[in-house]
Amino acid sequence: MINDPAYWRTWEDALCRSQPVDYERNLRLVEALWEEAVELGALSPSEAFDNIPAKARRERIFMFRDLLVKMAGEFERRGIPYMLIGGQAVLLYGEPRLTADVDVTVGVPPEELPSVLEAVQALGWQVLVQNPDHFVRRTLVLPCREETTGIRIDVIFAQSAYEQQALHRVRRVPMGEAQVCFASVEDVVIQKVVAGRPRDIEDARRIWLKNPNIDEE
Repeated sequence: MINDPAYWRTWEDALCRSQPVDYERNLRLVEALWEEAVELGALSPSEAFDNIPAKARRERIFMFRDLLVKMAGEFERRGIPYMLIGGQAVLLYGEPRLTADVDVTVGVPPEELPSVLEAVQALGWQVLVQNPDHFVRRTLVLPCREETTGIRIDVIFAQSAYEQQALHRVRRVPMGEAQVCFASVEDVVIQKVVAGRPRDIEDARRIWLKNPNIDEE
């Protein structure tokens, strides 16, 4: 029983502010969290990366990074604007989150699905629905999986004026030989607050703590 939750929340906030964000460090911590969850029985190995050999599982941090670098190069070559959101953006701006997928918003309408499907095929991703055209028109999402790693990728088609504006505010993060586009820190906070789930609100709070200049940008 915590007798003084306000005191410890203040202490936790101060600790959070004092630690700079390190994206690759966060990825390594996610790896450790995943392994611990499997050992404790809270997460079955079949629930994430179920087709990956043991040696490859130890190198998942590089799999995420390599996937993002390849994706960035392919989308850039095809002129497809994009931004990473969700768990990968939280790893960049906030703290480690146990995530086994990638959420990416693209700045093209559903009518340009064929060009996105060509990029997906070139990247070696498997489309997870039988009728992509119907599914995308109904949901604005193209669910995919990278066949060699099992990593899930949701390609989200931007429709609102806000999303189109956010695509012009992306942060380009050097990664390997590429510049990978992430949603800006302000837009990640907005998206989390709009989502409104307790986990999202906590993510938004921690991102704000980790980025003290957010109000000035």
